[in-house]
Amino acid sequence: MDIDRLLKKRQLNVQEQNALVAHRLMLTAKVWLARGIPLALKNYGESKGIIWSETVVLDLEVDFPGMPSLYGLLLTHTERFIEFEIETDSSHRYVESVIQWEDVSANQDYAPRKRGTGKGFAAIALQIRREILCGL
Repeated sequence: MDIDRLLKKRQLNVQEQNALVAHRLMLTAKVWLARGIPLALKNYGESKGIIWSETVVLDLEVDFPGMPSLYGLLLTHTERFIEFEIETDSSHRYVESVIQWEDVSANQDYAPRKRGTGKGFAAIALQIRREILCGL
């Protein structure tokens, strides 16, 4: 699908909505893969058993006003979804406190196909993870 065209459209069908979700997840994952994960998150994740070479960042916000220093969503090497909120120092090298580090896999939608909504978020995210890891 032509993503540029879809981004300009006002009304999208289910397949187009799913394509945009996949596109946004792919962009986010590639950006953090290229940029590198903040050291505090990297070290804390490793202490929790995360293998970063096989983990995809689905969402990561840094220094968003009113929120913890780092928060977001990971898809791990074991295909589990981890939601996190971590307070760090200003350079994001050291963890000051962990507000949340929770496996939210049970709350995700793994449906490969649903009437009216298409693929579930988890099904799209798993597909993106596989595509990224195959491309490395």
